[in-house]
Amino acid sequence: MENRDNKTLVHFNTDTIKIYDLKNGILKMLNEERVSFGTGCLSEVLEKIKEFLNHLSNYTNEINNTSVRLYATGLFQNFKQEEKNQIVNNIFVDYALYFNVVPFDLEQFYLQNSRNICESENMIQGLLCQEFRNVVVCGSFQQFLQDIEKLIKHLYRYNINVLSPASTKIKPETIGTEFILFDYQDCIKNERDTWRHKYEHMEKFRQADAIIVCDPRGVVGKGTIFEFGFMTAISKRIIFMEQPKNISIFFPYEIGLNF
Repeated sequence: MENRDNKTLVHFNTDTIKIYDLKNGILKMLNEERVSFGTGCLSEVLEKIKEFLNHLSNYTNEINNTSVRLYATGLFQNFKQEEKNQIVNNIFVDYALYFNVVPFDLEQFYLQNSRNICESENMIQGLLCQEFRNVVVCGSFQQFLQDIEKLIKHLYRYNINVLSPASTKIKPETIGTEFILFDYQDCIKNERDTWRHKYEHMEKFRQADAIIVCDPRGVVGKGTIFEFGFMTAISKRIIFMEQPKNISIFFPYEIGLNF
């Protein structure tokens, strides 16, 4: 489970960019830059984001999707989903970073955490208290069930609800088969019925704040690779626990948790 102690967290807002250092669980603000995104049109906003990222090395020596986290609120939340996707894709291609536009309701959740726990009005501080409300955990249940169970227990310790799998107790009759089932799932009627179970699992992606992929040693199961297209199509945040090794098409993702 890759979770480096040192991270650089960047919060883009309507007229400020705040840069934080996260070290051994301690958050420290390094700087606050004033910024004007001009008329707020997509091209101007992208230009300003890239202008900042071009000097991000002033704050951190390591710039990658494990050590750097980008969060955006304010005017970024007002863009249409297609425009948000363009920002995400541009930043990933040019800098290998994931540009996370935080939904308004999740931002309010972070701020409430900050008020209740830290007695402050700091979204990043509230985010570190509990970054996700609901997640889906993916991975090869045949190969890595124990690792997935360990990850789910870790998430529960932070009060994070795992939408799927709802249980990791396997139906005994499916152990060792190509398609295992958990105790809360009904039996497969025929080989085509495996799609129903896969679809029900993927539908949970829509309700999740993020999809977390358990990939010990970077190995990603065939079933999970199949799901990536749907994850990206609905613009979901994807976090691998370790650097993936066997994916042929790279897409916007992050590595490791902040907690």
